[in-house]
Amino acid sequence: MSDKKPKIILAGGGTLGSVSPLLAIASKYEAEYLFVGSHNGPEKKIIEDKGINFVVIKSGKLRRYFDWQNFADIIKIKWGFFQSLKIISKFKPDIILTAGSFVAVPVVWAAWLLRVPVVVHQQDIQVGLANKLMAPFAKKITVTFKEQVADFKHSKVIITGNPVRSMQIEETYKPIVVITGGGLGARHLNDFINPFIPKLLEKYEVHHVLGDKNWEQRLDLEGYYPYKFIKRGMLNMLSQADIVISRAGMSLITEVAALKKALVLIPIPDSHQERNAAFFAKKNAAIMVRQGSDKILGRYLDKLVESDILRTGLANNLHQAFPKYAVKDYIILINKLI
Repeated sequence: MSDKKPKIILAGGGTLGSVSPLLAIASKYEAEYLFVGSHNGPEKKIIEDKGINFVVIKSGKLRRYFDWQNFADIIKIKWGFFQSLKIISKFKPDIILTAGSFVAVPVVWAAWLLRVPVVVHQQDIQVGLANKLMAPFAKKITVTFKEQVADFKHSKVIITGNPVRSMQIEETYKPIVVITGGGLGARHLNDFINPFIPKLLEKYEVHHVLGDKNWEQRLDLEGYYPYKFIKRGMLNMLSQADIVISRAGMSLITEVAALKKALVLIPIPDSHQERNAAFFAKKNAAIMVRQGSDKILGRYLDKLVESDILRTGLANNLHQAFPKYAVKDYIILINKLI
């Protein structure tokens, strides 16, 4: 490679789950970056805070069931495709990286037409529709676990693990519980978990990421700290936690695993997150509770609060479940393709 910095487009958004692995790579690989994201997702403020240029394209979601909005979204995807052609032609990237999301689909299609290599990363155990649409046009497909290799054309697949941001661990320890529904928050999760917070407060501080639109769900209790959104400091907060209670997005699970924390997963009902949660529960690496199972959640929280051995065992199993050196392996792959 020459001394000139490579040019890389990162594509994703709508949720932070498809953004975190890309930022993990960008933090360790020196290049000129451009991020292509969505209009209304939470990623814009995160990306711009990292000093990466951010552009928006139209994006739509193709549902697997009949919905009149599918027709409008098809038009949005076509519009996004032509926007992507213009962006790629102007920026002239050496490679394009994505970790899923529908906003990335027209970008990948345009890249294939313009002969720009694409790497698609599959985080979740279950392959989403967006990645299914992008996989035929990808040069390589990276996966988190060996169990996912069979989901794609074998010659394209590389097991890298899930890239995770550098861990900045808080040295001053105080016992806390972190509750998060992801970058957008999760209204139904908040409703489900709120009745258990007074019990948790008997031993812990509780730090609760509610989401911008769910601020009225916050509680007024001593030792309870609500947040609309955390732009900086989430990893620092997680590093202090004895227990993390969250949805079952793979990015958050990977970060908790790197920090060796006990994890309670409450997946979005009837979604790919249930597959994620079941995968780790089977490995005794996390506790899975279905939303609405109040008695089950109560029993598990009682056990976790009282047992250091249980928390440590879950944390160690979760840490061991993930391949190590994902970012390093990803950088090797990028260099080979460039």
